[in-house]
Amino acid sequence: MKKQVPICIVVLIFWCCSCTEYTPKPRGYFRIEPASAHYQKLPLDNLPYTFNVSQLSTVELPPVDNKTAGWINLSYPSLGAKIYCSYFPVTPLSLHQIENESRELVSRQTKNPDFIQEKAYSNPEEHVYGSLFLLDEGSASPIQFMLTDSVSNFFRGALYYDCKPNADSLAPVTQYLREDIIELIQSFSWKK
Repeated sequence: MKKQVPICIVVLIFWCCSCTEYTPKPRGYFRIEPASAHYQKLPLDNLPYTFNVSQLSTVELPPVDNKTAGWINLSYPSLGAKIYCSYFPVTPLSLHQIENESRELVSRQTKNPDFIQEKAYSNPEEHVYGSLFLLDEGSASPIQFMLTDSVSNFFRGALYYDCKPNADSLAPVTQYLREDIIELIQSFSWKK
């Protein structure tokens, strides 16, 4: 009987403690703070263009064939993102068609094309004209851009993440990469 009293007390205490209600914590995200941006010239001389790239990025060259000559990828391994850049030599007649195809690609990336913000860019001294497209944060590619000299060159870029996009958790990364893309656009020039 003396042994039953301590066991009953332990069981009673356990029973009282186990009846408390458990409330799970809401799901959280890691805090992402990219390093401050430092830029350098694109380290490739064999391309028909040049621009400034972030030191956080790694320049990748996809396998080259006739269609992909001049294409590059800017990979951000620490951020899980990549900017896919394509280059097309064009004629004034084909430029309009390629611009329309690029705009169509942009509009396919979002469920509601009315939420696409387009910002025009013009640098007549370097013969660089283009647009920056900011899509809704939930789209597969939240930032895209295209640049041209309006005569013989066309350059297009699109940002993609290595994960399913989530606007809340990726907002600091998207903002950081937006600044990198703006630097790319503003420092862009065609080689003669």
